[in-house]
Amino acid sequence: MALVDYSSSEGEEDDAQAQAQAQVQHQPQHQPQADHKGEHRHQQSSLPPLPAKFHDLYAHTARVSSSDDPSLHGGRRRVTPHIEGNWPTHVYIEWFPSTTEHAALAAVITALRTRLPPDRLSLHSLLTSDLAAPLPLHISLSRSIGFATERKDDFVVAVERAIRSSSVRPFDVVVSSWDWVPNFERTRWFLVLRVTAPRTDGLNKLLHVTNRVVQEHGQPPLYSKTSDGKKPCQSEESMRSRRTPIRGEPEDQWDGMQEVSDAFHVSFAWSLEQPNDAMLDATKSVSVKEFEDARKALISVEEIKVKVGNVVTKVPLARNVSERIGLLGL
Repeated sequence: MALVDYSSSEGEEDDAQAQAQAQVQHQPQHQPQADHKGEHRHQQSSLPPLPAKFHDLYAHTARVSSSDDPSLHGGRRRVTPHIEGNWPTHVYIEWFPSTTEHAALAAVITALRTRLPPDRLSLHSLLTSDLAAPLPLHISLSRSIGFATERKDDFVVAVERAIRSSSVRPFDVVVSSWDWVPNFERTRWFLVLRVTAPRTDGLNKLLHVTNRVVQEHGQPPLYSKTSDGKKPCQSEESMRSRRTPIRGEPEDQWDGMQEVSDAFHVSFAWSLEQPNDAMLDATKSVSVKEFEDARKALISVEEIKVKVGNVVTKVPLARNVSERIGLLGL
């Protein structure tokens, strides 16, 4: 899997953090009196939910250095070096774990940390930011790629058109197991949740559409070949889903699509060291006790996201043929 770095080419993250800090500084400093605690709790609970775009703006840590300084990032290094004018890009499915799911995953990380000495393996969580804010997790649909300023907008438009013209409808995926997975360079190892491919083969279809656009723009595809360099085989279930196209779906739309359902996953922790036998045994034992809530997780896929630098573009999946045609303006 690719090591994705979301650093920005501009100072937008610094501005966002400054705005958040300003809001905290302007909050009233007095506390409600004891006899008004119930009323105060009622006012808090009746506050409207945060807009969805808020998470795209504040779900990451402010950039504190424009150079590759591993000491600022737990020892990790950029897979793609920062180049002025080159915008890091990532296509993905976002998942915000529920409170129960978040607690279950945090408990797994805590259990693993307590079962082995710190000098054996340092485990870093992907569940929260440095400011202790919950972070979204994701299923990748692209590697960590990059585009020059004059090409980045064309790529986003091409992804939008390809997704909206496809026949992929919203679908759900469930967690099947967990595992340790290295990045392509084997410089980091990730503790991941494996997910089960939906009956409609939505994950493979979204990857197929995304890889096609990525390659058209001169970038390497994700999960294009197995570890031995051969194309992965197609499962019988996947073949059945393509032999019976959805109404309005071109029959040749999925020609050449690969079956890589075993590759899709959600990372929620990482380490610089390759897990040894003791860590693998500890992971296996933890999965029996602390993983029951996480195994019940249901990830609803209704849109994909394209992040270029610090700008996130949402691309919703059409729910029916007429909606898809409407989105295309035909």
